Amino acid sequence: MYVKMKGPSFRGLTFMLAVAFLVWSFSSEGCHGRATGKHWRQNREALPALSSKKGKTHNHGGAHKGNHHGGASKTKPPSRKMPKPDVSRSPPPQKGSRSSMFNVLDFGARGDGKTDDTKAFQDTWTATCKVTASTFIVPSKYVFLVGPISFSGPYCQPNIVFQLDGKIIAPTDFKVWGRGLFQWLQFTKLMGLTIQGNGIIDGRGSVWWQVSSFDDTIDHEFKLLIPLNSSVQEKPPAPARSELVGKMPRIKPTVSDIELVSLFVKHPLTRLCSFVVQALRFYGSFNVTVTGITIQNSPQCHLKFDNCIGVLVHDFSVSSPSDSPNTDGIHLQNSKDVLIHNTTLSCGDDCISIQTGCSNVYVHNINCGPGHGISIGSLGKDNTKACVSNITVRDVIMHNTMNGVRIKTWQASTIRL
Repeated sequence: MYVKMKGPSFRGLTFMLAVAFLVWSFSSEGCHGRATGKHWRQNREALPALSSKKGKTHNHGGAHKGNHHGGASKTKPPSRKMPKPDVSRSPPPQKGSRSSMFNVLDFGARGDGKTDDTKAFQDTWTATCKVTASTFIVPSKYVFLVGPISFSGPYCQPNIVFQLDGKIIAPTDFKVWGRGLFQWLQFTKLMGLTIQGNGIIDGRGSVWWQVSSFDDTIDHEFKLLIPLNSSVQEKPPAPARSELVGKMPRIKPTVSDIELVSLFVKHPLTRLCSFVVQALRFYGSFNVTVTGITIQNSPQCHLKFDNCIGVLVHDFSVSSPSDSPNTDGIHLQNSKDVLIHNTTLSCGDDCISIQTGCSNVYVHNINCGPGHGISIGSLGKDNTKACVSNITVRDVIMHNTMNGVRIKTWQASTIRL
């Protein structure tokens, strides 16, 4: 009896131990798999956002597992790494920030209307020229005396803004200008330049008008004839008016030696000012915009575009007396793709003059007057061939003008319109 009872008890105990060992083995492997399984590692590496959510949901369990393996210091909760993405998403510096804005006052300009600020303007431009989409600031409530200056490319960065809110005045001393200067403020070989603001460019041209060589306050061709090198019998006389002076800056009128001596005797300063002085000139530039500003009392031509492509002028004004000689408002030469609109032009010559080489010019909603109207030409000087094309003028109000819209040509010239 004792032997029979002892056998079954030993086998049952052995079976129970085996079952307990298997249960313990499976339970240990499951915990190890949950702690170090591929599923957790792959989700944490590939989907940080999802692992962050899991870390927040199972924070207590995660801490328990870390303590179990003794690696709590090596594995940090994903929530602690959240500030880093916030820093990387901070917005970059915007265009027009302080680093790209250059004020002439910071470069030594006084703005008192008496001190020569030409060098300060030049130094400001040198710094502005190096930065893309930078801003050249002429602040309001200041008057800057600036001599002849060239804001030059072609190595300047594009899309520069010339913010004119103050006032720029020209010198009245002829010695400052010298001989052969054709412009006062010149911008050359630039791309995407914009001149804007509520400021004023004042040429103070009255001192020039008083000594003008050919004062054509009346647009009458027969009263403005001069001989060409004392050869009246060989060639017909040619008009000496704004076509030769105001509209053709590279060609000065040809007069006889006797007439030159007579002019020098009457006006000793004529030798210094017989050349055209243009207030604002753009040469060889692309996508130029002029808006908001006012140019007044220019010695002669107020605003000129020469060899430019892509010109936009709007909400712009010119103001000069009706008897100021050769003071064209806007002058176009060898330029194309030009749009001029919503502009007021009051001057002593053509409100808008369009010279040879111009094409795709669209002018509308212009207030012209006083002045000589809107003209194409003069074209074909010295028997040359002149071409203009696709010129549109519409919705223009003219008051106190000498002409409407006209085309002016030279005799024996070849004109293509």
